[in-house]
Amino acid sequence: MKHIRLFEPIRINRLAVGNRTVMPAMGLHFTDDYTFNDRYSAFYRRRAHGGVGLMIVGPLAIDLVGGAPVMPGLFDDSNMQTIQALNTELHRDTKAKLGVQLFHMGRNAPARLFTGEPALAPSAVRSRLTGDVPKAMTEEDIDRVQVSFVRAAERAVAAGFDFIEIIACTGYLISQFLSPLTNLRTDGYGGSWENRMRFGLETIRRVRAAIGPDVALGIRVAGNDFMEGSNTNDESALFCAEAEKAGVDAINVTGGWHETLVPQLTQAVPPGAYAYLARGIRDKVSIPVFASNRLGDPDVAERVLRSGAADMICWGRPLIAEPDLPRKVREGRIDEIIRCVSCNQGCFDSIFLGRGIFCAVNPTVGREGAAVPAADSSQCRKVFVAGGGPAGMQFALTASELGHAVTLFEKEKNLGGQIPVAAGPPAKGELLHIRDGMVGRLLKRNVEIRCGRPLTVDDVKRGRPDVVVVATGAQPIAIRVPGSDKPHVVDAWDILRGDVAHIGKKVVIVGGNAVGCETAEWIATDGLPDPETFMFLSCHGAEKSEKLKTLGICNGRRITVIDMVDRIGANVGPSTRWVLMQSLKKHEVQLRTGTRLVEIGDDAVVVETDAGRERIEADTVVMAVGSRSVNDLVEDLRPLGVEVLVIGDAKTPRKFSDAIAEGYEEALGI
Repeated sequence: MKHIRLFEPIRINRLAVGNRTVMPAMGLHFTDDYTFNDRYSAFYRRRAHGGVGLMIVGPLAIDLVGGAPVMPGLFDDSNMQTIQALNTELHRDTKAKLGVQLFHMGRNAPARLFTGEPALAPSAVRSRLTGDVPKAMTEEDIDRVQVSFVRAAERAVAAGFDFIEIIACTGYLISQFLSPLTNLRTDGYGGSWENRMRFGLETIRRVRAAIGPDVALGIRVAGNDFMEGSNTNDESALFCAEAEKAGVDAINVTGGWHETLVPQLTQAVPPGAYAYLARGIRDKVSIPVFASNRLGDPDVAERVLRSGAADMICWGRPLIAEPDLPRKVREGRIDEIIRCVSCNQGCFDSIFLGRGIFCAVNPTVGREGAAVPAADSSQCRKVFVAGGGPAGMQFALTASELGHAVTLFEKEKNLGGQIPVAAGPPAKGELLHIRDGMVGRLLKRNVEIRCGRPLTVDDVKRGRPDVVVVATGAQPIAIRVPGSDKPHVVDAWDILRGDVAHIGKKVVIVGGNAVGCETAEWIATDGLPDPETFMFLSCHGAEKSEKLKTLGICNGRRITVIDMVDRIGANVGPSTRWVLMQSLKKHEVQLRTGTRLVEIGDDAVVVETDAGRERIEADTVVMAVGSRSVNDLVEDLRPLGVEVLVIGDAKTPRKFSDAIAEGYEEALGI
């Protein structure tokens, strides 16, 4: 597909933006004292140089009570000099237009932890995120917070930002005023829809009056709260129409609240699934509307623009993973893109754990300011890499970029290692982008790739490399219990690769880790109608809604996951585990903790629990009990005296993000 609409210019008020791509504000957690430090500057500088049309910096806290030390503040002048210098530089050196998001969390702010004061909210409704009950805002509090928005907006203009965005989404302060779930007030700011809109509209009017008519002003809204009893796309569109009248020049539409049980950002969300939220609002306003969530595929983004659902496309996590995404798309270098795969391992999981973000597929994220000197001719080393999985490929990429001569050996016919296994479960197919993007970039580098043959000792003797990198991965652990050699006992990896042709109706999966749970989901959804079939049946009235629901839940298999641990799926990231557990529950998968496999029979397994032994019927038994490193080559190479590095799962089985990070780090050190 030609990406035409993505690179058309657009105007927001008087602001001329060169293309339709937006980097929305995202929590980075690069500070612990409200400081906009060099790490932030380097992160944003890198993305501005990548060709994005509008880059929205932030969120930036407008006051102490509504923010947290892990985000920069714009509540005083302490960050002004740094931000102003960065904006001046980027305006000079790039074509990116620069925005800022003004942020107040309302009841979800951890204010008591950092200030000793309670969080502020329209009503004293306990936060599901912090567990604290906020203080219901007085009219004096309302005025003070609105003044804080105004003062922050004035500082933003003085600092050189082109676009000011007020956050009114995700269950934060303004959306708390809008929602009947969190606004229980009986004064002029609560009760009726008109009253619930008042705080947000007053804030917009006061900011507009302060910054003047010519500065572009936007809001970021929830297209649908996705909370039972709260606002839908219809109410959001009505608010946006009033916000336009109040002085807003653009609407940035995202999904629901953080508390929602509807997945927003995981791989379970189909690409472009929430574009309809932007369309519902665009139908009610005459100003530009941005679409968000799962739009990182340039073809999907282009189609959304062509359909008229939105005027601009937000690339958040995609621009974390690939700073040059707009430039590479414009230049047709699609095969070189570092694709975001919506794994959330380095971004959202890190935020939930209180750490600064990184990226599972791009190890340079968060360290953009670090110097990486290229090797000169005297430092160039000859490197053999054994294993073409994510660790080996990343090492080869980084080492070749530094000027070293790299040969990559892979025993299989194709590169990728365990990535095809990881991509096997439902909605995980995007993980193949990791392999494909790395291969595309390797082909642009001076890396010799030898597939279909392992690296041998004879290769090392003949080639005489300076360094051998062992990245030979891992293989499944085989536990020995009576009956484990029976023909109906299979390995989870083989199922996820699609190598198991016969799976019975009664399945027991041994191992409640990520692989075991995802294999259970794969088996539970095997044979269910795909989305295209559901749409056909629904649009043509072939089946009633209850029948369609049943078709999407049950394929006739009875699946049980057993493990000795106390918590199933404990090694799944916090931002995705709940979605996986929700799916397993929906598909009626039984999860058994504190359960140890004792024996495998022809038609059942014997397990032991605190209550004693019992039989669980099974005509297929799936082993998912972990993996062990494969690194025999290390011992074979020891007599040669060559320098050997062991990386990735060959060192210790871990996540693919760890393998990629280690490949990068070790390559920097040779």
